[in-house]
Amino acid sequence: MPNRPKDIVVEIKVRLQINTSQERVWDVISNIDNDSNFWRGITSIRNLSRDGNVTTREIVLGTNIRCVQRLVIYPKEEISIIWIKGVIAGTKAILLTPLGQATLLEIQMNYRFSDISNLASKRLAALFQDEAELAVDLIKKQSEWNENNVSAEIKKSWAM
Repeated sequence: MPNRPKDIVVEIKVRLQINTSQERVWDVISNIDNDSNFWRGITSIRNLSRDGNVTTREIVLGTNIRCVQRLVIYPKEEISIIWIKGVIAGTKAILLTPLGQATLLEIQMNYRFSDISNLASKRLAALFQDEAELAVDLIKKQSEWNENNVSAEIKKSWAM
């Protein structure tokens, strides 16, 4: 019997310690208009509405796949993303936990796809795993670069 299409749930969790403060990491991830710098699938972002800590936006994946997301921002702790329209259904959470002088960055993705085969679901899981791993690496580099860059600038100003 061939693989019959069915609903598939893809769950991804990626964690990485970033060697800088929670505040500095938050400064990087909370600028949600720059998400395409960290999430390679996003090619454009258009904010539809903002109401307090809730933003609704349209994103384009690739060349022409339009999706709508609702983001809820919990300052310095979490960005919760709900996919409300488009090819992806589910949630993504970006969580920060202080670890002394460092910060734990965690990405949790729970997506549901309808009418796909088991083979396609394995490919999607691998794609989203790679996407999340790349995002945490890029966020780490940006956060730590900011830390080192600011430190160098402060040291430079002290020398003058």
